[in-house]
Amino acid sequence: RQPVSYYDEYPATLSALNQIDLRAQVSGYLTGLYFHDGAHVQKGQLLYRIDPQTYDANYQQAQANLMVQETNLEKAQKDADRYHMLDQHNAIAKQQVDYADAALEAAKKQVEAAKAAVTASQTSVKYTTIYAPFSGTIGISQVKVGSPVSAGQTILNTISSDDPMAADLSV
Repeated sequence: RQPVSYYDEYPATLSALNQIDLRAQVSGYLTGLYFHDGAHVQKGQLLYRIDPQTYDANYQQAQANLMVQETNLEKAQKDADRYHMLDQHNAIAKQQVDYADAALEAAKKQVEAAKAAVTASQTSVKYTTIYAPFSGTIGISQVKVGSPVSAGQTILNTISSDDPMAADLSV
């Protein structure tokens, strides 16, 4: 009798627990690449920038439209108030008061729609910068500065977590 060491060897595959493909959420031309291929990136680190000029202009236009709609709402409110005061003295047709109330409600809805447009365009501006969603190792960039990217279609890169890792064993 003697002590014997026994062991088996099994093939294994190491894989990241978190791995995602980075995709652009807006279309445009890539204007900035802020990492080195294969580097370790930190969560929140700037990785890519897509030309924001069109999205900035849309945001400014949406803000201007909101101001116009707010001004229209003010006018509609003043008209409705004025017509209601005249109605109390029977100095105006009821139909005019109804029209003023309808115009006021329409103006309120237009302000809500304009606010939604501002939020949507602001979101598009934010999507022109792409940050690392978690810390890990970034792969080789699939696009270069000046390349066109399409929203939701163009894969920019892949990020994989490197701590902890998973080992898949085939026994």
